[in-house]
Amino acid sequence: MKDDSASYYDSREFTELLTSYENMLSDGGSVYFDSMDIANIAEYYSMSGELDKSDRAIEYGLRLHPSDADILISKANNLLRRGLKDEARVLTESISDPDNQELLYLKGEIELAFDRIDDADAYFTQAVQLSDNDPGMLNDIIVKYMDNRNYDLCQKWLDMALVLSPDSRNFIELQADLFFDTGQADTAIEWYNHLLDEFAYDTYYWDQLGRIYYEKNEFAKARECFEFIEAIEPEDKSSRMMKASCIFNMDDWKGAYDIYKALLEEDPASYTLLYYCGRCLYEMEMYADAYDKFMDTLAMLMLDDEVPEEMYVELYFYLADTAQRTERKEQAVRYIHDGLALDPNDKDLLELAQKLGIE
Repeated sequence: MKDDSASYYDSREFTELLTSYENMLSDGGSVYFDSMDIANIAEYYSMSGELDKSDRAIEYGLRLHPSDADILISKANNLLRRGLKDEARVLTESISDPDNQELLYLKGEIELAFDRIDDADAYFTQAVQLSDNDPGMLNDIIVKYMDNRNYDLCQKWLDMALVLSPDSRNFIELQADLFFDTGQADTAIEWYNHLLDEFAYDTYYWDQLGRIYYEKNEFAKARECFEFIEAIEPEDKSSRMMKASCIFNMDDWKGAYDIYKALLEEDPASYTLLYYCGRCLYEMEMYADAYDKFMDTLAMLMLDDEVPEEMYVELYFYLADTAQRTERKEQAVRYIHDGLALDPNDKDLLELAQKLGIE
């Protein structure tokens, strides 16, 4: 899912407001701001992941506007974003503004955090009714349910949104994303293609299509999608990586190697790219060069504490196999033992050990 909706926070009006507020902080003075302006500044910082700055704006706002509902809602939002859902609930219950749609929406978020789905949906329904079916509110609810993997409710709200706004690009995209997230691949393809009929240069849709085809093992179709992205955004490394993966899975080892090698030159610290360069060389039976790449990969893996054991096991197999193919039996034996120490039941390592007469 992408977020490319036009936002008040991108407007000149808000940019000038934020500049005025930050200049005030720099100057050490005190300037009057409307309560809603402060709430928007706090929300902007919160959305940007700067919760401390958001808290500071809220504290300043409450000095100007004690007990203001919009500012208190921002404060409760920050509590929820920090995972303090009990504190957020207590604060929202203290706010006396029963017709405030943002308050009702926040109460829905809090109930969702407590996994009280029916209560959350009731609050969301009230919020939308007060907003007169505002598309932005509908969007937020749909995205919230999608993020929370409440797919049935997500579809319920999407059905409502598409009845109200059947030509909305945003809701059509959300429906396509929902089909994507729920594994309805063929239907998702139809919806993304529908979007591409009108928005042919939107790389997000091409990327989603490419990933669907990739998961379906339709690598030629997936490759075409990533090539479209490459034509639109030549510097997009992710699409080039996916294109290489498609080519690799189509057994075009030289074509995949050329892309991996070029990407590695741009990002020499990537052990993933280094490993796949080795894999391509291995498949091309260039075992000595592959062994060197796998050795370099191992050295880089050891600098990362987050590497899963499975990757080491796989790498040890290719190190052992390229070692024995290049007459390095002692090294081959060592890497077989290293791999089996992590996974004694690995089929490839056991077969290689049997081939070499290793017990």
